Order: sequence, then structure tokens, then C-alpha cells
Amino acid sequence: MNKGIESYIRFLDGNQAEMHTIVEMYWDSMLLFTNGYVHNISDAEDIAQEALIKLAVKRPKFQEEHQLKAYLFKICRNMAINALKKNQRSVLIEPETAEEFEDETAAIEERMALEDSQQQLHRAMMQLKQEYREVLYLRYFENLSMKETARIMHCTEKQATATAYQARQQLKKILEKEGYSGENL
Repeated sequence: MNKGIESYIRFLDGNQAEMHTIVEMYWDSMLLFTNGYVHNISDAEDIAQEALIKLAVKRPKFQEEHQLKAYLFKICRNMAINALKKNQRSVLIEPETAEEFEDETAAIEERMALEDSQQQLHRAMMQLKQEYREVLYLRYFENLSMKETARIMHCTEKQATATAYQARQQLKKILEKEGYSGENL
């Protein structure tokens, strides 16, 4: 059993301090994942916080670490999509906001201490359409199974597998354009 699920079980048993451990374990991943949708670090923080609150209030039962992680990411995804729909009805992004987003993204990258190749991979992934970024992020960065990835993305496992294949092919093309060869991919 992993530390996250162990902490969650202790939280369910009444140890409120264990929620802090859960936040420490998942916060950065949830924030990066959510920011990939909303492109606003403040909104991403609000959504990630709300997802953790829902976990604390609803207290669903999980047996395995990946179930807990999938639950949190599914909540973040759904809330981010809802926020985007709500924001589509409001204001367009100002150039200053776009600059702030770039600054915030750079700060997250620094905090996560990404190496140069990881930064290039991140930039290449940002060129992919949202569905491709999402499937690759969930599958390879969060190590979720294809079944869990499909559940989060509201599609069949076969569709998620096909999307992941297409995403990898598109990412490979982007990286090759930037000078990466076969052995570096």
C-alpha cells in the first residue's frame, strides 16, 4: 500500500492531520494538470483546493492508491471543464493575462525542477490538442492505467488507447521538428 492511501485511510479513521499529507502528495500534480485546462494558476489552485475539499467531505472508499489519484484528477478535470464553459460566457483574455500565465508556468516548471529535456517535452506537449495532452499526462506522468485514464476522460478504454497512440505520433512529429532523432525520443 502506498503512503497516499494509507494517509487517506487514517484520515477516514478520524486523524484529520493526514489530510495535510494527502495535500502534500497530490497538490503539485493536481495543479499542473488543472492548469493545463484553465491556463490560470489562481483558478487552477481554486479547483485543486475544491477537489480536495470534496474528497474530505464525501469521503469515498478506496482500496488502492491509483483509485484515490484517479478520483482527484477526475474531479479536477470536470471542474476545469465547467470553469472553462463558464468563462467562455464572460471576458476574453487580455495580453497582460497571457504574460502572467507564461510567468506562472515558468515558476511551476522551476519549482518542479524540470531538466532541459523535460522542459522541451513540456513545450512540445503544449502544442498538442487538449485531448492528446490529457491522455499523455494521465497515462505517462501520473502512471494511471488505460482503464483509469478512459474513466477520467469519459471514453472507452479502446478510445483512450487509440487517442494515446495518436498523441504519441503527433508528439513524435513535433519533437522531430525540434531536432530530436529516433534514439532521443
